[in-house]
Amino acid sequence: MAGTTKCRRVCCAPSALRFMPEEAAEIVELSLEELESLRLCDLEGLEQETAARSMEVSRGTLQRILYSARGKVAEALCAGKGIHISGGNYELAEKWCGGRAKCRRCRFTGSPGGDIGGDVITEKERTEEKMKDGIIAVTEENGEIFQHFGHTRYFALYEIKDGAVASRRIIDAAGSGHSALGGFLRANGVNLLICGGIGGGAKNVLAEAGIELISGVSGAIDDAVKNFLAGELKDDPAAECDHHHHEELSGSCHGCGEGNAHSCH
Repeated sequence: MAGTTKCRRVCCAPSALRFMPEEAAEIVELSLEELESLRLCDLEGLEQETAARSMEVSRGTLQRILYSARGKVAEALCAGKGIHISGGNYELAEKWCGGRAKCRRCRFTGSPGGDIGGDVITEKERTEEKMKDGIIAVTEENGEIFQHFGHTRYFALYEIKDGAVASRRIIDAAGSGHSALGGFLRANGVNLLICGGIGGGAKNVLAEAGIELISGVSGAIDDAVKNFLAGELKDDPAAECDHHHHEELSGSCHGCGEGNAHSCH
């Protein structure tokens, strides 16, 4: 029996659904998630890994969607065909963003047939809308943010209610590797992870689990959560383990055989 395909997160519906050159005899169908991949990668200029996290899919899935979308647009432009944007396997961002179709990087707001606006949501507005309630996990060691995600033993879990910290507890991951950590965090109801260095493979695991990520953070764990709730904490996509290509194959920092000797930057 075929598995269920996970819905892709789409920030907002386009203001126009049909583009027709004069005397066009054929139409190319472009799905909403294909349009979103073009918007994130080609218009916003995001790296594919960051775009994949925004759509809550793996990088491989994002690539397949993006290449399909580019091929369809090229076909329409070169062969004089129209483009109809419709359907797909997606969920609009209203379910994540307090009823407003916006995201932190999006320039657009609106609905099909409506106007395209220039309203941009700030990081603080996004935090207020999206993290009024939820659970934040922070890699922890002696009250500081542990810098090697794949070797994390302890996580500090912060329960957020009405935009403030309601409780904090420490949980033991019992030495789980990257792949297991994604499921471990999801099983504990985590919505967002704050950490130091993390590899590309681990990022994909978190994206598949529907867990948002802010990486490249250091310092006290309490300060990091406080800064996040104040809208002052941002993800650093460059905060990856030096040997992330090994993790992607093995699902663990130990896959390269370097163990604790490896470094993250």
